[in-house]
Amino acid sequence: MVQVGYVVIWWLLLAAIGLAAFPLVSKICGRLPDRGYSISRLLGLLLVTYFSWLLGSTHLIKFGYVNIAISLLLLLAVSFLVGIRRLNLKDLPLKSIAVSEAVFSAAFVLFLVVLAYKPDIFYVSSEDFMDFTFLNSILRSDYFPPADPWLAGERIPYYYGGHLIAGILTFFTKVPSGIAYNIAKAMFFAFEIGAAYGLGFNVTNRKLYGLVAVLFVCIAGYISGAFKLSAYISGDEVMGYGPRLGTGFIDWLFSYDLGVQVIPSTGNSYPYYAFLQGDLHANTMSIPFQLMFVTLVFALFKRGSSGDGNSRWDYLLSIFVLGISLGFFLFINPWDYPGYVLLILLAFIFLRISLDIKGVIGVIGLSLLLYLPYLLTRSTSGVNGVGLVDVRTDLMDFVEIFALFLFVIFSFYFVLSRNKVVRESTLILMLAMLIVTSLLSYFWGFQLIVILVPLILAAVYYILKARPKGDTEFMLLLVLIGSVIALGCEIAFIDDSLSAPNERYNTVFKLYLQIWVLLGVASAYGVFRVLSSARGVSRGIWFAMLLVMVFASLIHPVCSTAGWTSDRHTSVGINRGTLDGLAYLKTRAPGEYEGIQWINDNIQGYHIILEAPGGPNGYSSRVSTMTGLPTVVGWLVHEVMWRNSWDVVSNKDTDTDTIYQTTDHGEASALLNKYDVEYIFVGVVERERYESEGLQKFADNPSNYELVYQGSGVEIYRVLP
Repeated sequence: MVQVGYVVIWWLLLAAIGLAAFPLVSKICGRLPDRGYSISRLLGLLLVTYFSWLLGSTHLIKFGYVNIAISLLLLLAVSFLVGIRRLNLKDLPLKSIAVSEAVFSAAFVLFLVVLAYKPDIFYVSSEDFMDFTFLNSILRSDYFPPADPWLAGERIPYYYGGHLIAGILTFFTKVPSGIAYNIAKAMFFAFEIGAAYGLGFNVTNRKLYGLVAVLFVCIAGYISGAFKLSAYISGDEVMGYGPRLGTGFIDWLFSYDLGVQVIPSTGNSYPYYAFLQGDLHANTMSIPFQLMFVTLVFALFKRGSSGDGNSRWDYLLSIFVLGISLGFFLFINPWDYPGYVLLILLAFIFLRISLDIKGVIGVIGLSLLLYLPYLLTRSTSGVNGVGLVDVRTDLMDFVEIFALFLFVIFSFYFVLSRNKVVRESTLILMLAMLIVTSLLSYFWGFQLIVILVPLILAAVYYILKARPKGDTEFMLLLVLIGSVIALGCEIAFIDDSLSAPNERYNTVFKLYLQIWVLLGVASAYGVFRVLSSARGVSRGIWFAMLLVMVFASLIHPVCSTAGWTSDRHTSVGINRGTLDGLAYLKTRAPGEYEGIQWINDNIQGYHIILEAPGGPNGYSSRVSTMTGLPTVVGWLVHEVMWRNSWDVVSNKDTDTDTIYQTTDHGEASALLNKYDVEYIFVGVVERERYESEGLQKFADNPSNYELVYQGSGVEIYRVLP
């Protein structure tokens, strides 16, 4: 019941933030059927986070209750000053608001139930430890950027905007971080569901298509699941997937192969699976804000296309809100930033949204200026520039990922070709282009241009041809941008610390989620247009084909949910019926659990603690992860990736081993002073890794090391001055 109380408090705070932001949102989204209510929580939380971060980054007010309370008051003041005059309660679409609220709340509760079957903040095939250590570091921070818990003396080099959102809510509600981590995951998933529903509803003014947008963007997955199921039923390999036979269907289901590797040597994931994995990671936390930004641009488009007169104040307000929202991508997941800069630019060029060129430049300029303190402290040492792609994506792999969307979008194009007059010269040109792209695909080894070039050219053609521009053209713009990003992934990649053949691993992993969002939203609208245009038998046949595609796309998410929440995989099933992500430690390492809880209860603020270094997929760096106290060096691989240099961590790795291993107290003391270590943790990992003679020196020198905690297999020493 205590955890239920935590959830209720969290939900109430989100509701209060959403209501506080609604006057501001409704000012911008007044032409939308729900007046922007579906994104009011998101924009409100974005502004609270921005104010809190700005106060902490400029060292005006340290992070804490006062900082957060002032940020909430600033949101309230800005929202009501801007929007309260035009907010007429009698004109509010209360039914739409109620449905939107129900969709968000249902998604929040249902995903919490799923997480209660796999709550563990685990380390195998997961980046939970990384995300949890960021959250705990933020909770210990006075100012920003937060300290890097895995490299003492340094600041977090990664984008931490989403973690700061979770940190603000955790700090303000006083929910224990191990529980807050799971509540935050459910919150971001519910944000995604709510924003997708709102966008689908606002574009079509039909609740049904709001749910279709939820299905396409947030639930559906790769048709790999259909191939795996077919392989199981047939007992033979299907499209490269083996049968993985079990004792029965239930056994096969609960032992389901969770992998989503489709494009070799790259990262692959779709939104639902990314949330199901359980990481509070940047690529998932940014998805709701992508949907929010698309909604804001669409609202601006509707306001401009409606002929509604815009005052100078409305104009400046739009620039500010779009600017701060666009810049937030730099803070939460900068991989998404270029795509939404492109959305603003093309919306101005093709759709003539109610911003002139100065306004567009203002939006982009503000997105950089407002986040300047972050950009000046942001490390880019993990990026070496841009490389050219040598090995490109196979056509069938791309189709396997986006099959549902490609089916709907090309059907949508067919409907448009019937409804619009297409000249013979245009048809000949399109046919010639198809032949040329096919030849290039064959001889150049660039298979995706067979799909991407027609997607791009048809979108441009239909947008330019339309008079006036309407909702259809806005959705075509999303198809255009998603296709351009996909084409870009076949030409270049961000050159990070990963080498061949995995050099474009992160580029595909990050950007394909953005492509999924853009094409998913457009496809939901495409279903609306196709079903509205088709008649008779053809409508029934197409709808039946759509149901087959949807069913194929739902097999993987359904089976993955069963697999993740079963007890057949080592990273889940340790605890059930709780939201406490650290509860499994009570069973696996009770002594360490008690020691870590003692640290959280008794050591406040910034202090460097020594623990054994480690890496991903192993139980290591757990003290810094679960307390937020910085250690000399934590997960080595991640620090090398972030800073693109082994030299940064190698000496600290060696010195940490020396401190624990050496029997020479003087040598250990000199290294402890070198790194300003204040506490030493000796637990299960240290006892397994180091000789007992080396560890004994801490107990043998009480004048230098004060034993402040002793439990089952765990000792914590304070280094005396």
